[in-house]
Amino acid sequence: MKKRLTALTLAFALGLGTTALAAGAEKTISVTSMKLTVNGQEVTPTKSDGTAAEIFAYDGATYAPIRYMAELLGVNVEWDKNEPDTAKLAGVPNFTAPSSPSGGLQDGKYVTTARGHENLVQVATTFQDGAIKEVEVLTHDETVGIGNYAVDVIPGRIVEAQSVNVDVVSGCTFTSMAITSAVRAAIQEAGGDVKEFSAKTAKEVTPSQVEETVDLVVVGAGTAGLIAANRALEKGLNVLVFEKMDIPGGAMAMTYSGLMAAGSDMQIAWDGEKAATAEEYIAFSKSRVTPENAVRGTDLPYWSEIYNASGEVINWLQSIGVGFATMGIRHGSTPFLAPGPYQGGCGYAMEYMAQRIPKLGGRVIYATPVTELLQAKDGTVTGVVAQGEDGKTWTVHAKTTLLATGGFGNNKEMMNEYYPQYKDEMINCPKGSTGEGIQMGIKAGAKVECMGRTLGSFLSAYQSRYELAFMHYTTPGLIVNVNGDSIGNITKNNHPMLAAALADPVNERTFYYVIDEAARQRSKKCIVVGNGLTFGVSYEAVFETGEAVHYDSLEAAAEALDLPNLVQTIENNNAHSRKNEADEFGRSNLPLIDDRDGIWMLRVIPTCYLTTGGLACDTDGRILREDESVIPGLYGAGDVLGSLEEKDGNPYGMGFDSALMFGYVVGDAIAANEFGK
Repeated sequence: MKKRLTALTLAFALGLGTTALAAGAEKTISVTSMKLTVNGQEVTPTKSDGTAAEIFAYDGATYAPIRYMAELLGVNVEWDKNEPDTAKLAGVPNFTAPSSPSGGLQDGKYVTTARGHENLVQVATTFQDGAIKEVEVLTHDETVGIGNYAVDVIPGRIVEAQSVNVDVVSGCTFTSMAITSAVRAAIQEAGGDVKEFSAKTAKEVTPSQVEETVDLVVVGAGTAGLIAANRALEKGLNVLVFEKMDIPGGAMAMTYSGLMAAGSDMQIAWDGEKAATAEEYIAFSKSRVTPENAVRGTDLPYWSEIYNASGEVINWLQSIGVGFATMGIRHGSTPFLAPGPYQGGCGYAMEYMAQRIPKLGGRVIYATPVTELLQAKDGTVTGVVAQGEDGKTWTVHAKTTLLATGGFGNNKEMMNEYYPQYKDEMINCPKGSTGEGIQMGIKAGAKVECMGRTLGSFLSAYQSRYELAFMHYTTPGLIVNVNGDSIGNITKNNHPMLAAALADPVNERTFYYVIDEAARQRSKKCIVVGNGLTFGVSYEAVFETGEAVHYDSLEAAAEALDLPNLVQTIENNNAHSRKNEADEFGRSNLPLIDDRDGIWMLRVIPTCYLTTGGLACDTDGRILREDESVIPGLYGAGDVLGSLEEKDGNPYGMGFDSALMFGYVVGDAIAANEFGK
């Protein structure tokens, strides 16, 4: 008889640490129940508490309780509280531990896997003459523009250091750790001792001082900083960019890549005279304004700038080589960065923009955080001080300084101060979103605004925090809470609904996504359901890694997960679905959930993904004081400003547009305002 188990359950049940998956990963496997006979007599193994224990076979091996089998054969089993993860057999007659043929690391190529940020990472490690000769990442699904940097760098670091204890690539920690974990597994598989390949190579850091003068210094190589730097360089400015991480990008490579634009050549070619205009977009957005939330009037001062520049921005991106794919129409004619959302489009564009800066004569200095803004006695910002991991201290004098450092979702102290309603919640944002730009702005006299408002949330897998923002389109299902009750309409006002569900104590922060076999197969094939914007989006990773768990029926899932109302909830959903009618939450596109082939249950959690409060600025990006006066020499762009929609009195929704297009606006404004170009 075949049964399903998870690899973690298997490993802990046996007291063994031999699973090839990284810590925390799960994998659903099929096992075969076995009987045990001794000298022709059937026996029933027992656990230490005397209850029956199951024997089963998997992958060519049969598994049985060590204590029972050992004592059956007259061997003592000992347990040492100081070594709780070791099973000790004592009194085994004539026993000598076997050794490998050469007594150590065996030559050869070993293929192992470990859990990355998105999915499993497969690595081939080659050993020769007792050394690591080569490390090669064979397959991965890591984010383009983030994980691929670790794939390029970490294998070489391991080979050079002959150690798995190498520095991660900051900004892509998960992928870095996955590669080193896979190499550890290869060392063990080859009969080696991981400790012999765990030496920490000391970095040689030679302190030095660098002093320079430039036209513009940009703090942060994320979306807004890269775009503004490119525009300023095109205008003839001398530009220096500092990035504290090892890689560029901020949130750009993580973003959903839709750009809401009006008047581009692409849109006019598509719709001609019917093409949406900036005025139409502005009118639509004005209809959604909450007046008391608009910090500088209800006429959309910020998004009017963005809408009016949007067509020009699209044309500019195309002219310099950033392509688009037409992947559905929204609010008129909306182009999308090629090759598409979540398939690397924004990551490729980000890498392209970063590589273009030195082509234009600028520089990007990585692994070098800016620690201080320089200010004259009258408050004018005159440059920055930066401290590199290589020991260089930079003092840069600049006529203009642009803060493009992102938000502060990874700064718990700031989150607790400005968003106490989300205290201790994990924010799914770039590692570098730690708020230094806002802190430096405040120290320079800047005002902060729009803090404490409701943050948007998307769905994430509970265990890995793998982003599932569009799963309700690609893999139709139902979200239930700790009692098995539906929590709301996941296809309308998705982000605020999820945020409210997270904050509601009734749900106890416990949620499951219920998926039948048809929906699971649809996810595997990346079929679009109801929304062309999700082309190419796949959530296969949660099935491959075992986070989504299969049960034989809804009743079995309800019992195993203690969800008393689950069966009734799904029956109610299906009754509405069969009648093509909306449920009590107004959701009309209800999936018919059928458990004849079993049911998949995925533990999920609503996850906030950025902060929407930030520094005050005018419509050119100049940073403002409490009295609304301008701090001379200081500009901002991107999430360091918070949400421009929030400033206009609209709820957050289009952060990528805001960072990219306002970065363009600010780059041009700096050239015009400060240099007359």
